[in-house]
Amino acid sequence: MKEVLISIKAVSEEIRIRLLLLLMDREACVCELMSVFHMPQSKLSHHLITLRDAGLLQDEKRGKWNYYRVDSKSLSAKNREILISLSRLLVDDGTIENDKRRLDRVKQIMSVKSCPTVSV
Repeated sequence: MKEVLISIKAVSEEIRIRLLLLLMDREACVCELMSVFHMPQSKLSHHLITLRDAGLLQDEKRGKWNYYRVDSKSLSAKNREILISLSRLLVDDGTIENDKRRLDRVKQIMSVKSCPTVSV
């Protein structure tokens, strides 16, 4: 019960659901996510850490940046079900698709320019 409550609290804000669904099939560093969501690093990191601490995201430090992703192999069965449910419920959501397109554009720009952030 405790794990489910922690995870549900972690996904109780729109930005966290958007982050989680965006990172299901790709990884991104905080600087890229800052550009996608137009959010300061400290606020964005708070949301990412909440998702990580609930066991929904994995992170990896590379240089001075943290990269986040959903690692389906390391998700608990309960968290996997929460993620599958969110994914199914929001499969046609334009906001999520827009976030994916924005991250793709940011990654294209970042491939020729290094962090910090790029505006899109």
